[in-house]
Amino acid sequence: MAKTTEIMVPFDIKDVELTDDTQNNEAGQLIITVRSTIESVCCHNCGKETTKFYGHADVRTIRHTESFGLETNIRFYPKRYECLHCGSTTTQQLSCCEPYCHHTTAYENHVLLQLVNNTVADISIKENLTIDEVQGIIDRHIDKKINWDLIEKIVLLGLDEISSKKGHKDFVTIVTARVDGKTIILAILKNRKKDTVKKFLKTIPKRLRQTIEAVCSDMYEGFINAAKEVLKVKVVVDRFHVAKLYRKSLDSLRKSEMKRLKEELSEAEYKKLKNVMWTVT
Repeated sequence: MAKTTEIMVPFDIKDVELTDDTQNNEAGQLIITVRSTIESVCCHNCGKETTKFYGHADVRTIRHTESFGLETNIRFYPKRYECLHCGSTTTQQLSCCEPYCHHTTAYENHVLLQLVNNTVADISIKENLTIDEVQGIIDRHIDKKINWDLIEKIVLLGLDEISSKKGHKDFVTIVTARVDGKTIILAILKNRKKDTVKKFLKTIPKRLRQTIEAVCSDMYEGFINAAKEVLKVKVVVDRFHVAKLYRKSLDSLRKSEMKRLKEELSEAEYKKLKNVMWTVT
């Protein structure tokens, strides 16, 4: 008889408990069914708390971070409650996601981190999302309020730009921070203008600004100057953009050399060089 091995996996969603109905569907997605452990809700009409259960709303499925390399979705039947004061019914929302959002907050933060040094189109393909879904995640986090009280220290601050719309020069700025050994999203700014970045940097509490040792950025002068003027710390260029710059020069050299050799060598000799020049990059 085959031995069954159980693996304990941390489940980081609050106010819910797992049911026994967890499955892999035909698309290779992991579907985890949960139920809420909260037995009340605040009435959407009068704001008073009610505990009178009224049934369940239609099933919801929301995208969560991967488990075992599989696309993972959380499925649940939202509870509905009737208000004893005004008679209105309210559907309970999970704390792990925004109301009526199709992704958990943890997954949206994962997508935003993936956007650093990538394009919207890149992440759309990688995460099996539409361009509009990725754009929606970005839009929901632009100028989102930050709870600075939850952060004790920032060692490294990151500034990176992404083109938020395919085929356009419509940039937003992703601000990241190295906190407790992890990279987190601090903010999404609506553009990459120097004044916008400076305004944000000035909102960082003084106690946290004093803990920042360096700012990691691309070579955009707006970011560099904003960091120097507000934080007065050293600015380092991230390795992605350094590598991109030297590879661009090497590729230009490769092309010019191949053009020169094509003119100087016989056709037979030139064919022997196929793919050889790529080794320099």
